[in-house]
Amino acid sequence: MSAMESQLADDELAASWGADISDGFIPLIDMEGLQGPRRSEIVQQIGHACQHYSFFLVKNHGISETNMNNILGTTSEFFKLPEQEKLKFCTNDPNKSIKLFMGFKDEIQNVFIAREALRFSTYPLEDYVNEWPANPPSLRPHTDPTIITILLQDNVPGFKVLNNGKWVDVGHIPNTLVVHVGDLLQVISNYRYKSLHHQVFLNCERERVSVASYCYPSSNTIVGPAMELIDNDHPAIYRNFTYTEFYEEMWRAVVQHATDKRLDTFKSSVA
Repeated sequence: MSAMESQLADDELAASWGADISDGFIPLIDMEGLQGPRRSEIVQQIGHACQHYSFFLVKNHGISETNMNNILGTTSEFFKLPEQEKLKFCTNDPNKSIKLFMGFKDEIQNVFIAREALRFSTYPLEDYVNEWPANPPSLRPHTDPTIITILLQDNVPGFKVLNNGKWVDVGHIPNTLVVHVGDLLQVISNYRYKSLHHQVFLNCERERVSVASYCYPSSNTIVGPAMELIDNDHPAIYRNFTYTEFYEEMWRAVVQHATDKRLDTFKSSVA
């Protein structure tokens, strides 16, 4: 296929979703039929979205509206708990499977970031569920150090993504999830898919609730460009490394306020 034919195919695929990105186009993929005759079409749409936008929304993903509302409701309940209840999960140990992050001062911009976040592991469920909270019973621009991130957000605006040098609002569409490319998928794809730069603009009048599922490999997994994507015209951009190496570098970059450079350590010497 020629470059012109490839571009035409890409344009036709994008047109089947909606308007161009310059008009505020947000890629929305219908997952219904993924295990049926539409599988190849859906896979092609996912690949196109990852390569050109670094993110996409999905609908008909199999999670009921009731469950999505329950997740957001329970999250909101947790952060409304008394301070002493939430502080049980404060720790300075980065290896803890559950940890509460409170507001922090951005030393570079000299501002205080009012934000609370609870990070906890979920898989395998039986290994972690007993560590979860008993109650309730029911920023800066950045990329994510993940393979992919799956985001469930409420209807309060604020989530923005960087596309072609411009910040684009990702508006709330009921019963959809946001899926975006993380640093590790950028490595695996040999920079064909770019890790998404995104940020949240705080709303002074309404609280915003979101739940992010971060997809990581296991600690001893070897991460590197897929061999099928490497040839004489496309040399490996990154060397192979373990997820443990990446995890350690990730925290070092956080301390040094250099999260945008955390992949530089793993670039191939011939790249």
